[in-house]
Amino acid sequence: MTDWSRLKHAYGSAQDLPVLFGRLETEPTKDLWNDLWSRLCHQGSTYSASFAALTWLSDAAGHRGRSRDDALLLAGAIVAGADEETRARHADEIEALRLLAHQRVREQADPEVYVYLLQSAMAFEGVPVWSECLEGLADEEYELACPECDMGVFIAIGKAGYFSAVGDYEPGDPPGTPLRPALPENLEGPARQLHDAAFEAGAERVAVGLTHLFGRATCEECGAEFSIAEQVADQY
Repeated sequence: MTDWSRLKHAYGSAQDLPVLFGRLETEPTKDLWNDLWSRLCHQGSTYSASFAALTWLSDAAGHRGRSRDDALLLAGAIVAGADEETRARHADEIEALRLLAHQRVREQADPEVYVYLLQSAMAFEGVPVWSECLEGLADEEYELACPECDMGVFIAIGKAGYFSAVGDYEPGDPPGTPLRPALPENLEGPARQLHDAAFEAGAERVAVGLTHLFGRATCEECGAEFSIAEQVADQY
């Protein structure tokens, strides 16, 4: 039995968490989930209570209800920044969450939520970079630096198109240079895993976005062509 009074969250003692858990089980509103997020993963920071809460979050994620995605997303955000010692201490809970996440990402979801579900799956796998840096697919843009001339390069991946543009790009500006997407069959490792899950789930927009994220862009300033994913990882 967890003694929550001995643990801390963002606002102090975690002794209020059992009451919040109980309310979420009967009234899983977005406001209550936001309250839990602010306590356990405030602006990306985690606390002793954050990891103790993984058992409850795993139980919540195991039910096909309204809270399943919320639980996976919060747990993923908590686990993403965990060091090796912390991951080892909570290995059973993380493994349970990993299995639940891999099941979930093969089902349909809103594209924006789906990207964060993929990110959580990568967090439970312990995959660096993509456990925290898929957010650009949800925002449909990345802002990178050219590896050759260090010029800022805007990368559009989404409804506005798939292109790179130098400098400050504003909606409505002419598209820049088209990206060169990777061929799905050439993807490897986490890239292949992410794409295959999105394809199986019917998340076509996300699957297409992933081929571009793991493709190549051109800097219009110096003409250098570079790997988008490598630059994301370099700036991580």
